[in-house]
Amino acid sequence: MKLVAISMLVIGLCVGCVSTGTVTNEQLKHTQWQLSRVDGLAISPSFSASMSFIDALQVNGFAGCNKFFGEGQLEDNQLSVSKLGMTRKSCGQELDAFEQQLLQTLKQGAMIQIQSQQLVMQGKHTYLFIAK
Repeated sequence: MKLVAISMLVIGLCVGCVSTGTVTNEQLKHTQWQLSRVDGLAISPSFSASMSFIDALQVNGFAGCNKFFGEGQLEDNQLSVSKLGMTRKSCGQELDAFEQQLLQTLKQGAMIQIQSQQLVMQGKHTYLFIAK
């Protein structure tokens, strides 16, 4: 009997280790993420980017040079950000292009998945964020 109870406890604990398949507003609310990889490649420290979600799925972040903010919408595991605003510094052609690529993905919408303290955002490019 104890073995069955222990097995059920282990299975119950591992349920949180895998994706449920559906990401909800509640899973995103009050979370912070640091960009780790783009298209499977580790990012350069000069391309540091992060994103956080607050009440009502408001999105705030840092795209590598500029801060951004907007209103997130989540439908069928697709995250899009409307009313996207940002600061307007220029940090060189390569970093500016990286930022525009990330922000365009957020505007157009991307499929997201949360698994093992990681958020994967799949649009034209695949962004892997780790929990902060």
